Amino acid sequence: MKNDLIEAIKLGMSPMTKRVSVVENGKKQYYSVTRKGLGPLETKFGEFWEFVFEIDDQWIDYAVIARADINKKTLMPEFKNENKLIVRTDSGCATGQIFGDLTCECLDQLHLAMKTISDAGEGMIIHIPRQDGRGMGVPFKLATLWLQKEFNVNTIEAALMLAKDETIDARTYAGVVAILKFFEIPEACCINLATNNPRKIKIFSENGYAVKSCDPIHAKSNKNIEHHLKAKEKYYQNIK
Repeated sequence: MKNDLIEAIKLGMSPMTKRVSVVENGKKQYYSVTRKGLGPLETKFGEFWEFVFEIDDQWIDYAVIARADINKKTLMPEFKNENKLIVRTDSGCATGQIFGDLTCECLDQLHLAMKTISDAGEGMIIHIPRQDGRGMGVPFKLATLWLQKEFNVNTIEAALMLAKDETIDARTYAGVVAILKFFEIPEACCINLATNNPRKIKIFSENGYAVKSCDPIHAKSNKNIEHHLKAKEKYYQNIK
């Protein structure tokens, strides 16, 4: 029994690749999704399993933390309630999640998402490190922080000052759906998507998943982030 478990753990270190199709903006695209490793995390919100992935899209690196049982043979998460699954996408944010910048609520949102999923008993967070700065990159993001400091503008106003064509959010979410398909989450599953971003909602629907947009996960506001939160909410409400 012990040797079988050791062999399963070793197997988890061996890359496993699946090729899946994802529809985005009406166009089908094929992606290679490679699981590179997995293991348990003991957090203050309970136990999660972390998976690391590589996908042949522009973002490349993905990490998933899942609250679920793990099948020791397939090394896949097993969600008990296939009719309802909480999914949260989490873009990279080194300034806030690692260095503690107080003008950002990303770390608080991540922790709140973990607590929400832990309380629900199951769900997953898909983290995309290279989507820092809404996918515009860390240099762009740091420049917006500098503009905010010098001119007392909010995050959206600062981004628009720098954007060449008013594009301030370059993120795409095909990789998120590709991971769901890697995990063999059935299309019959209703995805509870904790967001108010219509771009995230659309791609799930395009790929046959029923989507229930539950309340966005918002950290408590404070004087450092209140005007940024209001600006972001208004911006994404106006996206068609």
